[in-house]
Amino acid sequence: MIRWIAAGLQSDEINGKTAQFDEPFSVSRQQVDYYRKSYAIDLEAMKRAGREDALTEGLALKSERVRKLKQLAALMEQDIFGGLLWTTEIKGVGSGDIAEIVEFEEFNGAEVVQYRGVLDDIAKEVGERVQKSEVSGKDGGPIKIDDERQNRAISTLADAIREAIPGTTTGGQGSMDATEQAAVVGTPEPGR
Repeated sequence: MIRWIAAGLQSDEINGKTAQFDEPFSVSRQQVDYYRKSYAIDLEAMKRAGREDALTEGLALKSERVRKLKQLAALMEQDIFGGLLWTTEIKGVGSGDIAEIVEFEEFNGAEVVQYRGVLDDIAKEVGERVQKSEVSGKDGGPIKIDDERQNRAISTLADAIREAIPGTTTGGQGSMDATEQAAVVGTPEPGR
């Protein structure tokens, strides 16, 4: 009962669990409150221990997740490399008196895709597939952007805006220079 109280269950929830015992019993809200107050320090220690267990046991451990993924990969390997890379399928062709049953081989692509996914998960768990996201440049400074590439992007955006706004033209007199393009997308003019 103390564990249920430590887990935060209320008297009605505890009574639902105790009703299943060979010798059922019930507790009142006052009894639960009494235990919470009387054993507050012990209950907090139990909660901490439970959190510690949750973080240090079972699938919370990388080694355990990798072990399970390896088991799954081994089972899939038995299927794929043990003769199920190609499966025999049966299909009825035609209808009525002319119906014919046709057997054909089909590549087991779905299981191969899942197997590759398991291999990818293993690689990620052991740090082989690190995805790097750069949010700042060298030494925390701004990310350097190629000016020519930026100008092309601005030009493409400006063209898209002109096409979207009725009454504007593309190219010739309707085209924008770099200063106007920068103003449209809110970036400083190239070279400034």
